[in-house]
Amino acid sequence: MVQLKQTVNSLLAIAAGVLLLASCSEMGRQPAQVFQGDFSASGRYYAYIYHSTFIYSYERKGGSTTRRGSNTNYLQVVDTASGRKLLDAPLEIDSSDCTFPQLGTANDAYVVIACQGHQGESLAPMVFSMASRTLTFTGAALLERNPGMALDGASFTDFRRDPAQPDAVLFQGKDGRTYRLNPETGAAQVATGEFESFRGISRQLDGELPKGLREAGDGRRYIARENDPTQRSQVDFLKPQYLFLGAEDSMHERPATLFDGGMLVLSRTDKTSGQHKLLSLVDPATLATRWSTPLPQTRGDWANDFDTEQFVLQGESLLLANASQLLQIDLKTGKITRNVNLLE
Repeated sequence: MVQLKQTVNSLLAIAAGVLLLASCSEMGRQPAQVFQGDFSASGRYYAYIYHSTFIYSYERKGGSTTRRGSNTNYLQVVDTASGRKLLDAPLEIDSSDCTFPQLGTANDAYVVIACQGHQGESLAPMVFSMASRTLTFTGAALLERNPGMALDGASFTDFRRDPAQPDAVLFQGKDGRTYRLNPETGAAQVATGEFESFRGISRQLDGELPKGLREAGDGRRYIARENDPTQRSQVDFLKPQYLFLGAEDSMHERPATLFDGGMLVLSRTDKTSGQHKLLSLVDPATLATRWSTPLPQTRGDWANDFDTEQFVLQGESLLLANASQLLQIDLKTGKITRNVNLLE
């Protein structure tokens, strides 16, 4: 976890320290890019932070290019039931309060933002209220509300989850204690118990094939029966991953989630890029593909990464967020029933 935090801090320094990506145009306002997103525990809301960069200096020397500029960070929230954005205008995050914002956690009432200062130091978090649609507490306000408590020093990797209360806001402070925050009042107290570390680690694409099945093939992969390799899927996949959308059991097994007896397979169409992907529903009994749907993804995130998918299973629908879109997919047919462009 320490290595993960150091990596995140280094990436943040690059992102906001303005040595910018080669994909940027030479000068002026650049296309907005999603930095990070997260579903609330129920899937009712999808909160995300994106930034807009303005390049004011461009220099090329020999084979190297340096671009310098400034980032402005914004928070937006999508109501997944309607597909509407909660804020008519995205909330600009004041850099004096939070230079490098990241999502700590989100529930159906609040978004809690982990903050870092100009030097990459972790600060106390900020609280955004869904009801008032404003920031109700800055990090400084939380420290003032809770004198003597080490609420600063909380990186986004320091947020914790209570399995018995998934909407609770928990994070480790500078002193290593876990604090439980009441986001309505801003009051915090020391929490005791065993909590899950969930930030920076996703197992949703780590699903395992049902017993008796295996992958085979060179390059493109197909699914075959272990005891009869002649029984195989007629469709093959490029870098397939199997969705695991349940809770891990005591043995830490992650069986692929089955919907109506079928398993969800995410695969690429280009081995060099994750931009253009397919979501398929495969029947493990017959190895037939019931449907396969191309997933729109207009651009990468702040690091030009496309492998950022998150999922929430809601009845007969699947919510899928990637680097640029929030999609709702009918699992019976594979049809995309809603497509929200996060950056429009």
